[in-house]
Amino acid sequence: MPSAGSRWRTARAMGEWYGRCLRESGLYDSVEVVVPLHPFKRCRRGYNQSEYIAEGIAAQLGVAVDRSSVCRTRNTASQALKPRRERAGNVEGAFSVRRPERLAGRHVLLVDDVMTTGATLLSCASAILRDAPGCRISIAALAVSQRELGVKE
Repeated sequence: MPSAGSRWRTARAMGEWYGRCLRESGLYDSVEVVVPLHPFKRCRRGYNQSEYIAEGIAAQLGVAVDRSSVCRTRNTASQALKPRRERAGNVEGAFSVRRPERLAGRHVLLVDDVMTTGATLLSCASAILRDAPGCRISIAALAVSQRELGVKE
């Protein structure tokens, strides 16, 4: 298994690739700031892969990564272990905006590594929209669960 050092480099490189795709599409030209989701798994893993993906995307879009305006206010049970119908409730109110003035009126790109039901991203987006007026939110995830796409294995 690759070391944590090489895994974060892989996450960053994948973010750069994804960022080039987003930039070339022209759909993300108005993004002003990239915000990675902050999983608590960082302590166990040694790095936050969403953060490194966000860094790669931001570098390609020519914008900053904001790691401190949005924070996770409580640890939640793993979404992967929850039935779909319980996921939204599990992450409801799990995010807060510490510095709404840094996001107000801006086009924010939320970045996560894997999207399952989208409940975590939606919870985070809701907190931003509630606390930072005039925001526009876009979402980028590097992968989507096959089950959520309706793909049969």
